[in-house]
Amino acid sequence: MRQRSRWIETKLTKTRPRFLWQPLHWASFPKTNWRGFLANGYPWGFVLLGAIAALVLSGTAGWTDAVSSYSLGQQAAFNQPSHYPVATNSELNNRDTPYHPVAEWMGRLILPDAPIDGDWVWMEVYHAPARSQALVGQTVRLEWGDGAFPESYPSLVTTDVELSQAARQFQALGNVIPTRLDGRSQVGPLQSLAGSRPNDDLEVRLTQVTLTANAAGNPVLQTELEPVQITGRWYGLVDILEPDATRPAPAVCPGDDPCPSEFFRVHHYNAVTGTFDGTEDVIRIPQQPRDRNGRFFSTPHQLEESVAGEAGWYVYGAYDADGMFTVQALEPRSLHRLQPQRVILGKRRGHNYITQRNWRDTPERKGTLQSVLIDPIHSTAEEAIADWQEGDMALLIHLFGGIGGENGEGSSGWMVTGHYAYGIAEVIREPITGELQFDVLYQQVYANNPNGIVSGSLDWSAYTGDLQRGWLGNRPISDVIVKFDALARPFQFGDKTVSVSILRELGLQTQILAARYRTGDGNGLAAVTPATSCVQDSSQALYIALTRLQQAILTDEALVAWLREHPNDPEVQRFERVVELGNNLNAFLVPRGTVRPDWEQNAEFLAGISGEGSLGNQPTLENALLSWRSIMPRQAHDEVSRILLRAGAQLWFLRTNQVGGFDPSIEPIAPTKVLGQLPIISLVANRLLNATLTPIGEREWAIFLAILGIYTAIALPFGFQSHFLIVTRHPPFPWWKTLLTVVRLFFLPALFEETLRVILLPHPSEGVSILFWTAWAIISLALYVAYHPINARTFYRAGYPTFTRLPFLVLCTLLGLACTLLYGLTGSLLALVLFHWLVVVFWLFSLGGFGKLGDTDKSLSTAK
Repeated sequence: MRQRSRWIETKLTKTRPRFLWQPLHWASFPKTNWRGFLANGYPWGFVLLGAIAALVLSGTAGWTDAVSSYSLGQQAAFNQPSHYPVATNSELNNRDTPYHPVAEWMGRLILPDAPIDGDWVWMEVYHAPARSQALVGQTVRLEWGDGAFPESYPSLVTTDVELSQAARQFQALGNVIPTRLDGRSQVGPLQSLAGSRPNDDLEVRLTQVTLTANAAGNPVLQTELEPVQITGRWYGLVDILEPDATRPAPAVCPGDDPCPSEFFRVHHYNAVTGTFDGTEDVIRIPQQPRDRNGRFFSTPHQLEESVAGEAGWYVYGAYDADGMFTVQALEPRSLHRLQPQRVILGKRRGHNYITQRNWRDTPERKGTLQSVLIDPIHSTAEEAIADWQEGDMALLIHLFGGIGGENGEGSSGWMVTGHYAYGIAEVIREPITGELQFDVLYQQVYANNPNGIVSGSLDWSAYTGDLQRGWLGNRPISDVIVKFDALARPFQFGDKTVSVSILRELGLQTQILAARYRTGDGNGLAAVTPATSCVQDSSQALYIALTRLQQAILTDEALVAWLREHPNDPEVQRFERVVELGNNLNAFLVPRGTVRPDWEQNAEFLAGISGEGSLGNQPTLENALLSWRSIMPRQAHDEVSRILLRAGAQLWFLRTNQVGGFDPSIEPIAPTKVLGQLPIISLVANRLLNATLTPIGEREWAIFLAILGIYTAIALPFGFQSHFLIVTRHPPFPWWKTLLTVVRLFFLPALFEETLRVILLPHPSEGVSILFWTAWAIISLALYVAYHPINARTFYRAGYPTFTRLPFLVLCTLLGLACTLLYGLTGSLLALVLFHWLVVVFWLFSLGGFGKLGDTDKSLSTAK
């Protein structure tokens, strides 16, 4: 009890680590200034990150074909809403069918003619509850309700829209921009959803809906949450048997001619027997047209042979005018079932999977999927699986990779950047089978693109499984579902409920950013830069979510007092885990300890601390440096996963590798870190980036001084006893010559030799095992010591014979040990260089170093 009480007092009063526990005073965040910019090692980071940014962006410029993939897809009738009569829904609701409605309330959004008063849109109703079946087929008004979310959220992102010249140019390159919103005033999130594409074809489901009527008696739907984008009106579970050769075949498809039929015989799942001995049916799985790059987004070619469909396929779609069920999205049943193919127990083995195995042999895995559960808590696989229960809410971390092969996409500077997003996964009992599954909802912060993918809340079927624009059959995907009690539930401290949870806040903040992306903050353009991208802005949402939790708790003095008085309360212990997690995530999101000005401004505005200004982005290279660790999707995916695993979270990895029909012209390519397609160069570049951009904070300075003190306490007695060190006066040379030498020593030997050490040693953020790190530490130390006598015999003869004598080699070994330990504890190249530089300068100028190196004047001008 006493120990835990001291922990609470320490956390509430210390300034480090301070992220969640610091007083909510925004001036306490260090501001960006050029003096600190230079002192913390930014020059190296500027050069490295600037070069990387140029490489990343070099692959995004200059499409020659101005036709969007969305436009090409719309040329097929089966991709148009008019192909599927709404009246069919009413007929199906009144008779037995193997298909289930995708949602209780769902329909198609229609943008009203301008001008309109307030943020509302039309919705053509496809499904409604039994009591409201008369609305099916009608077009009704959809508006916000009067709950807390609609009251605070839409006004934040409501803006006038006027397309900029840059947006027009981006459209000319074949990207979809919100042309129908141009010139509209006060465009809110519902309008930006409905008007995001050239046509009214965005399908959504609604939750927390109220049916009311206006003054004229016309029905009005009010929603408390942002509509979720979906694909398909109905869904079923089938076993795909074979193409129906008696039916038509598409004109073009992947593989050899002739194309097989796109109509398939299927057996539906029988809930009574639990097998696929239900109704036999014929469904259409259409071959999509080629996109603007000449690739097929999806194909039914050899779909019946796919190993991913061994447990069956969920098919999402609608009935056409002839009564044929046409599939619009596919989902392999085995992907989201709570039946992992493999369970990994323990943090060490889990870390190895994240770092080494998740993306291993991706091209060879083409057409397959993997479901892997990492559990650091339980001792058996059965216990680990059983811990996932119906109703559990979890964080989702999404990453996709690249398209390789004969018809693949080009890489940007030897990198496959990929795409990053967050989301929410819930464990549900799926109605058709009655088994537990993950229901996946993405919170996509997505730039303007050729495919018509719209930023916002997207169901798995709309983002991954959609045949027209989903990535299931086109790219490798890693969805990590993270179960951690510190994330999902609000806090209950005694009789005080804190409604804010990190998971809920992350969802809200990503929706705000997504709405801003849909309008381009009013100019219609949301493009990728080093400082504004899916990964950067998703990370911003996480940063603001953590800040909001801090604000909700630490501004309540009574609540803070309660925390002090009840240190053993389970909720306080859970909050302790949030504190630790928040500090670790903060170190990743704000690696230099300086908050990006635009993130800080947005957090202040959203927290209600600053009533001035508005939401904004500052896409500068300096801001990219301030959040540099989140500039590459693969690095963010792996590091956030490792941080959560170390905190005790359970991680369920769902991996697909171009799953579905077979396209021999493409292959899945894993996303990479910096220069990832050049393995050795990539390793060196990432280690240099991590080391040069890791700041020296209070903790690092304390470690620096402690190791320096220990080194001094050992090295000085040994040096004096062996008569190697002798107290001397400074060489009698002009001050400018002395100063020039001191500066030169910073670069050689200090910077040169410590850069080599950094290249050899894994950075602490890599999270390798202690044994692996120790092995490389021994190797690097041996090379460091051996380098000196070799150098004295070759390039630096002034060092002979000093560099070959035992006292020097002992002191050299001690210095190498000290620097190795310092790097392992701080990860900062600047700390290493300063340590090495101070020792060398002190030895040369005060402890007889120049006298040991032959001619003093020559040594002074060429000292190494």
